[in-house]
Amino acid sequence: MNDPKTLFRIGLLLPLFLMAATTVYLAAAFDIRTQFTGDGEMSPRSIPILAAGLMYIALGVVIWGEVRTPTDDGPLKDMLRPLLVVLATAGYIALFRPLGYVVSTLLFVAALFLIFQFCTRRPVAFVLYAIGVTAVFYGLFAVIFGVRLPSLTGGLI
Repeated sequence: MNDPKTLFRIGLLLPLFLMAATTVYLAAAFDIRTQFTGDGEMSPRSIPILAAGLMYIALGVVIWGEVRTPTDDGPLKDMLRPLLVVLATAGYIALFRPLGYVVSTLLFVAALFLIFQFCTRRPVAFVLYAIGVTAVFYGLFAVIFGVRLPSLTGGLI
């Protein structure tokens, strides 16, 4: 940990940068005001605050893992997965409206599973987990929050 090479690798610097960006995001979320909700009720700032909290937890896990298992693979190897995630996210954004929520989200989740090598040797589990993640987020956004999501036919669900 005392080695400067360990401290200044992208696998550690990127999560630290994202943690700083999350702090700015969280500070901005506390400035969101609404006219119609009382104290303690769900408001437009509840989801950004929850997302920032989850981001802190996820980044903490990533930083802990990076500190505990230093690599000597070099900066290009460190950048491959983040680059693939960015490309997968760009593809998801581009395909979301034309293919609809279900198809684009299934493809996005499958791409992330492949990038992080999650259940790649068990195809049945891979497919079931991808469907499960898609269904959970559909339930969260469409059912609980009432967000109208695009369908394959071009309309909104």
